[in-house]
Amino acid sequence: MLLVSGANGNLARSVISNLLRMTDPDNILVTTRDPASAHARELARQGVTVRHGDFDAPETLGPAFEGATRALLISTYADNSERLRQNLTALEAAKAAGVRHILYTSFLAAGPDALAEHSQRVHWPTEQAIAASGLSYTILRHALYAEILVGDIDDTLATGVLRRCGGSAACTYVAREDLGVSAATVLAGNDHENRILNETMARSYTGNEVADAIARCFGKPVRYETVAAEDWPAYMTDKWGVPPTLAASTIGTMRAIEAGQFDLVADDYRAVTGRSPQTLDEFLAGVRAARG
Repeated sequence: MLLVSGANGNLARSVISNLLRMTDPDNILVTTRDPASAHARELARQGVTVRHGDFDAPETLGPAFEGATRALLISTYADNSERLRQNLTALEAAKAAGVRHILYTSFLAAGPDALAEHSQRVHWPTEQAIAASGLSYTILRHALYAEILVGDIDDTLATGVLRRCGGSAACTYVAREDLGVSAATVLAGNDHENRILNETMARSYTGNEVADAIARCFGKPVRYETVAAEDWPAYMTDKWGVPPTLAASTIGTMRAIEAGQFDLVADDYRAVTGRSPQTLDEFLAGVRAARG
């Protein structure tokens, strides 16, 4: 069976939706902290096996993972001080349950010297533990979600100003919808074993280029205004309601953008899926259509 953790999360929903087009529902196993949610109940109605599994409750993971041969472990949105422990707990449980292949959602430029806190403290050591586990694996290093560019789209269009970190540095993005396709493709197949895949759009963009793309798409003037990395957490809390402690952990990510650590473009997405990832213009057109 093919396992997807965190079934109620946005990325997992996309992965599961694509899996349902690739394989029979009875070949899909999902875990979630809330199997009574409307989404989990709907998956069960479609024939997907839904089980309670909580990375903070090791006793739930053995039964949750039982029968899975390939598993996609999606890192949680807990504080970075907790996430590595969670990931290692899930990895140990997966191995004990007989899982043979692990897919893990990591982050672009993960490494011991990464400026992004989650890349250095969570993703890199998780990648190392997976590689040392004796299991076959595929590491999916994601670029920044393109969705972060439109979380405050109403304010951007109303003020005509896109406020983001980065200065003049370019950064690559990728649509979460595309990541659902690629993760499902790897999970349902037998390729890309013991590989690290960098999943990005086909080009990177500066803040000015993002602002220009938004202006083209929505037919309104938009200019780019730099936000200092140190000021970004307050912006996230004010505009998106992100808890201050969680928002504070993004400073390193913003510094990484400023340093050009995410100005990295790869063709791995096409190699996995056989198609190009959405361009920024295509992604924004989808946002516009969804807004009606």
